[in-house]
Amino acid sequence: MKRVCLFNYPATEEIEGYHIETFDPLKYFNSRDHWPFSDFILRGLNGYYKQRAVTAGTLGVDQLYRERDPDYMRMANDFIDKFKDFDAIVMSSYCFIHPEMMVNELKKPIKILGCVDDPPATYSRTIPNLWAFDGAFYISPGYMDNIKFEEALERWGCRHSTWWPLVPFPFQKPVETGEDFFRNRDVDVLYVGNPSATKMDRLAQMKKYFGGRLRIHGRWPFKGYAGIIGGLFGKPIYPHRVTSLSNNERTQLYWRTKIGLNMHYSDTPSETGNMRMYEAPAHGTMMICDKGCAYGHEQIFTPNQESVYYDSVDDAIELIEYYLAHEDERVSIAQAGFERCWRDYEWKSNMKRFLDWTLSIPKNMHGTKHAK
Repeated sequence: MKRVCLFNYPATEEIEGYHIETFDPLKYFNSRDHWPFSDFILRGLNGYYKQRAVTAGTLGVDQLYRERDPDYMRMANDFIDKFKDFDAIVMSSYCFIHPEMMVNELKKPIKILGCVDDPPATYSRTIPNLWAFDGAFYISPGYMDNIKFEEALERWGCRHSTWWPLVPFPFQKPVETGEDFFRNRDVDVLYVGNPSATKMDRLAQMKKYFGGRLRIHGRWPFKGYAGIIGGLFGKPIYPHRVTSLSNNERTQLYWRTKIGLNMHYSDTPSETGNMRMYEAPAHGTMMICDKGCAYGHEQIFTPNQESVYYDSVDDAIELIEYYLAHEDERVSIAQAGFERCWRDYEWKSNMKRFLDWTLSIPKNMHGTKHAK
């Protein structure tokens, strides 16, 4: 049985020959045991600062490491003691162990860095850590400025990389998938996701046009009223409360939805392949999605056959109206996307394929080097 530390993915004990464990670094910075009441606010703010330092990027981790912060060093040493004899360590989203410690203290495991928040996080989380890893995975086939992610990693000195579709947990597959499953749906358009400044602008435009025909759900701050805050900064206002959904509620709602709206963090074609890109087709919903750079979106779902892609908000509105009025075309695309998703992006088979790749790459004791 191969042992793997897979950080920031839902815990699962075993997958076809792999024992998988995870780790929570943030718990080391929020303990309130035995705090005097007078220290409650000060220590609470200090713990919050350290959590932000650990998650924001390499500079914060570097400062805590160089200062030998006792909470940070206790966390890092516990991590090293637990995983130093594992076969592999996969750091996705962010790396909370200083790269010097990754190289000096974790010599046995194959070390893989996950590039899941790029390009916004490239120069704060990815490039500064990459030298300490044996390889990397990326979730977006495109990086930025029409450059493929694989090409970008090669530029940065990474010799071993792979694309891992972002399907971090198994979707519920319906029992019946006849034509009625795709056709008989009463919700026109659905978006499920958390906000960012630029996405709230785009969603506000979409909601203004579609009104009640567009349902938006997610974990939005300020009890779901985060869309109103943008008005204080001259941004378009989203004047509606956004509520969250349980896993079962999300599944049931997708099964009722005709068109799933997707958009990415960047408001110009860059990254592609967020979790929503697989979530909508997996539930038989026709997906309409913004385009990524380097035609990366076309690698995931074939345009106009398995998904529909748009260039702008106005383009998205026009396409949604078209497919709501042309039911047979919508159903055909929804069926093809559904079949592609369950054939090529099923969670367990993708996890197994990724773990097999991880254990197959050569170990580089000195971190990632430039290819000759």
